[in-house]
Parts: sequence; structure tokens; C-alpha cells
Amino acid sequence: MARYSAPLQLNYSAEDIQRGVEKAIADASKVLDSVAAQSAPTFANAVAPLAQSYNVFAAATRVLTFLQYVSPSEAVRDASSKADMGFAVERDMHAGAFAAVRAVLNNYDEMSGLDPEDQRLVEHMEKQFRRNGVQLGAEQRQRVSWIDKRVGKLEIDFVRNISQDKSCVLLSCQELDGLPAEFFSNRKVKLSDGIKKLVVATRPADIKLVLQHATSEATRKTAYVAHANRCPENIALLREAVDLRLEKATLLGYASYAEYALEDSMIKTPDAVVEMEMDLVAKLLPLARKEMAQLCALKREEQEAAGLTFTGIYEWDYNRYTAQAAAQQSKLDVGQVKEYFALEMVLPGVLQLYASTLGLNIVEANGCSDVWHPRVQHYRVWEADGSAFIGDVLLDLYERPDKYQEVAVWPIRPGFEREDGSRETPVSALVASFPEPTAAVPHLLSHNSAISLVQALGHIFQNLCAKSKWACCKLPRDYMTISAQMFTQWMWQPAALRTFARHYQTNEPIPEELCARLAAARAPGSALKELRQVFRGLYDIDIHTNGNFDVRSHYNEVAARVALVNNGDADVGKAATLAHLMEGYSGLYASFMLAAMASSDMFESRFATDIASPRAGADFRAEVLQPGGSRDPATSIERFLGRQPTSRAFLTSIGLHPVSHTRDVE
Repeated sequence: MARYSAPLQLNYSAEDIQRGVEKAIADASKVLDSVAAQSAPTFANAVAPLAQSYNVFAAATRVLTFLQYVSPSEAVRDASSKADMGFAVERDMHAGAFAAVRAVLNNYDEMSGLDPEDQRLVEHMEKQFRRNGVQLGAEQRQRVSWIDKRVGKLEIDFVRNISQDKSCVLLSCQELDGLPAEFFSNRKVKLSDGIKKLVVATRPADIKLVLQHATSEATRKTAYVAHANRCPENIALLREAVDLRLEKATLLGYASYAEYALEDSMIKTPDAVVEMEMDLVAKLLPLARKEMAQLCALKREEQEAAGLTFTGIYEWDYNRYTAQAAAQQSKLDVGQVKEYFALEMVLPGVLQLYASTLGLNIVEANGCSDVWHPRVQHYRVWEADGSAFIGDVLLDLYERPDKYQEVAVWPIRPGFEREDGSRETPVSALVASFPEPTAAVPHLLSHNSAISLVQALGHIFQNLCAKSKWACCKLPRDYMTISAQMFTQWMWQPAALRTFARHYQTNEPIPEELCARLAAARAPGSALKELRQVFRGLYDIDIHTNGNFDVRSHYNEVAARVALVNNGDADVGKAATLAHLMEGYSGLYASFMLAAMASSDMFESRFATDIASPRAGADFRAEVLQPGGSRDPATSIERFLGRQPTSRAFLTSIGLHPVSHTRDVE
């Protein structure tokens, strides 16, 4: 049984981080040496101690390395970014430990006596040792070790550059004509050539509003180019990482880094990724061209009314005219929709919906633990009947300087079975950078931002509900994305929306008629939107299959060819901020499209008639979430669905109507 978690210690000094990491490394090193010294390795004296050591090491260090993204202290962020820079690489290349694990794997009598989860652990551990190069000669092992450490440093620097980017543009009130009144509230002002101008940060929150609402094309272009050229130094970091990943893959005997990265995924091979993505291009492109023609018509009409000449649709126009197209077809007022998505009201409602669907009880626990910032919200999660404590959730939702800028989740303590049979309960943190609410108006989420929040919470409950014994058996990235994304379908379902979308002034639930218009706005522009995901997946495969591409210009070339992106005469380097390729999704970006298709099918098949079905929720928890990495993810999805997933529900949701031979999502 899981023990109730004591108050959490999640606030550390730079010195605490250094001491904590040093102790964790020393303890783990002793276990490695002890296992390597075994003359007759068994599961009990070799594999289990290694796995328990991994569990304990992760529990001790994950929060220490996480603080680089959220701590208000520069000293803590620096210490966190340097923590565990090399030990994980050295641990995964320990020749003596590898020999012991392989001896167990090759011992038929030993393996046949293990349960399926323990057998999978042995197989996984031996494979990971090989994937890290332990079987290579000494000189090659040393090179792979150096590559892993160097790429780790490049990835940290890449993401930190984005988080700490302070670039901005100065725009006058006239240039910002069309922006909503709240955009101007408490905004800093600077003099530029004797003219008072407003400071507009190039972070996504500010720029998206400018691109959607600014009536001046010149303003939109200025904002877009500034945003698209953030962190130019990251191009060199990405280029070096791509080269080093290819070198490592080649040393390990793979044809490309993409082949290496995809080996442990559900989709398996680069060829399968390209086949899936190009199949989507063929289906989406005809509809996308029709959508683009509609955007052109909207811009032409607007410009002619203003006495301007239409020259085409550019990327800085995309947000504005896609919003107009959706509003035109659905009669949807985006500003009206936001009034029903006050963050402070949506969050508890969505948490309750997750709780009722998955059989949980979520209790606010602010003030009972030492956290890294006073704005962090703390929740504790129990079984609905109170029979067991499940884990802790930390929500760090509001923007501040030098903090990670996107919506993301970190499992800062894994759940696992301790040596005494009790359970270490997981701790997960959700980080976002939503603007702080004002005294007059709470922070009103856009519908898309609310979707991102629901998906991130899906990752949270995936981390909390997994109950495998061993934390080192990680889930493939594509599977993690599938299970986290499924409940974003709630954001289009009136029965779900009316449980948490309430007017921030009257507390009235969102009207059925407005829900219907939201649903009607889903398909317009979807082909263009999804092609943006597809092109990033193809770009990822390209640069991680053939290292000869210019990573900056090739991004723009694939965007134009696949997704109809038109940057006009602007020279932009958006690859410099494609953080997923430097934080776990290198070679795996196609996971997002695979997840979109499979998760749509899973929701449509089991939740379409009852959006919070306790029976379907119990099945989802038991078959998809709870097994964690203890079995093949494809088995988990097939047991939940009763078959393999297909792309039919996804394609229908974006306005395509697949024929009966639509192929399965593989």
C-alpha cells in the first residue's frame, strides 16, 4: 500500500542541489560496483538492486534538475542545470553491471521463474545498456559517452535560451490598433525617437494576440519576424546536436539517428513515419488549399476596403484570418468564448472532471509543503474511496522572469515499489506562463490555451496513475502523448464544457448554443493547422536521417512545401525555438500526429455517449494508465479499444470523411 506522503521538500538552495546530487551519485555508484562484483548474477542480486537504485536516484535528483526551469534564483537555476550532467551517462555504460544483467537475461531458468513485469525489466535494462554503447570498444565507448554529455549540455542551453529570452518590440498604440483593452493594462512604456511606445515581448502570449488582432499588416509582420528570430544562437546548438546524434547512431550501428530514436517507439521506423505523414499530406493538402483560398478572400476584402493592394497571405496573417474564417463559419465571438474560460474557474472544474472519470479524489493542499515559489498550487490525490494515497500535483501557472515559457509537465518524483513492498508515490509538476490576473479581471484563457491545459493535466494523471514496480521502464514518447491527449476531446463536448466553463462574472455555465458554435468552429482551418504538425514531423525526420541539411533554411523549405507557409521576403529562423527537438522529441516529433489520430479514436469509441463514463474511465485507468512501462503499449491500447486504433475519428473531426479502407494507425 502507498504510504501517505509527508510534506514535500521542493525548494532547494544551490548548495543543497550540489550536495544532493553528490550523495545520490555516491549511493548509486556503490550499487553499480556491488552488482558488477557478483560472481553468479541473479535477478535478486543484480537486476533488482540496479532497478531499485535507479528508482531512488530518480526520486532524489529529478526535482533538483527540474528547478532550472522554474526557480526565481539565478544561482539555483545554474546549479540545477549543471546537476547530474554526466553520471547518468556513466551509469548506463557500466560494463560490469551490463555483464551481470546480460548473464541474467541469458539464464533460461532464472528468466522463466520471473513474472512478466520482471522479465520485461531485464530485457529493457539489457537493451538500454546496448543502446548506450556499453558493448563497444573502449575508444568508441568514450566517444559515445562524450557525445551524450555534450548533447545534454546543448539541449539544456537551447531550452534555457528560450526561457530566458527577453527580446521585445516597441509599438505605438496606433500600431496596435485592434488589440483588446486588457492587452494595454499595466504594459511598460519606452521612448523611441521621442515617441511613447509600448513594450511587447516576443514570447508567445503577447505575439499571438498581436498576430490575431492587429489591424495593421506592418505591425503583424514586425511582431512575427521578431518572434520568429528569437534565440538565433540556438541554430548552432541544434546543428551541433544533430551532427553528434548522427555520429552516435552510426557508432552504434544504426543507419541514422531517426532509426535509433524510433526503435523504442510505437511507430518503430523512419519509413513508417514518412509513410504516415505523407499519407496525411495527401489527404489534408486539397482541403488546406481551399482553406487558404478562403483566407486570401478575407484579406483581399479587408485590404480593398482600406484602399490597399492585396499581395498574398503571409505567415503573419495566418492567425488573424484563420480566426476570422472560423468566426465567419460558426458565428463565433472569440472574446465572448474567453469570458467562460477564466483560469481560476476552469482549473478546479477540469480537475473534478478528471477525478470523477478516473475514480480519484483531488484535495487542495496549499501551504503544507516547501515549494519553489509562493504562487505554486499544491494538490494531493487519493482514491475516490479514500483507500489509498495516489500522489502529489504541483501547478506553477503564472508568468515571471526567467521561467519556462510553454505549458509542460515534469514527473519530478517517479512512483515505484520500494524494497519493503510499500509504494513511493509520484509527484508531478505542471508549468505554464499565463499572465497574472488583475484585480478587475481574472486571466481569461483562449479555447486553445484551455485545450493545452487539459492535455497537460492528462500527462499529470498519466504519471500519477501508473503503478509499475520499476521507474526505469519508461513509456515511449508517442504512447505518453496518446494517453495524455485523449481527454482534450472534452473541449468540444457540450456535456463536458458545461461542467467547468462558467462566465467569470455570473458563474453561469456556457450556453448550449455557444458550445454548438465552438464545435462548428473546430473543422474550419483544421487542415492548415494539422499540416503544421505534419511538416515539423517531416523536418525532424529529414535532419535526423540526412545530416547534410541546413537546419535553419530547411525548416522554412519544408514549411512552405508541406504546410503552405509563406514568409514572403522575411528571413526567419523558427527552428531556433522548436524546443521539442531539444527536450526529448528528437526523431520523435511525429508522435504528436500519431497521438492525435489514436486518441481521437479512443475517445470516440469509449466516451462519445458519456464524456465522463465511470466504466470507460476505469477501463482507461486499468488498461492504459496503470500498466505504465510494464507491458507493450500497443497491447494496452488494443485492450482498451478491443482492436487496433484507426485514423477515422480524427479525420472526421477536421472535416474529412474517410472511406472504409482508411488504414490503421500503426
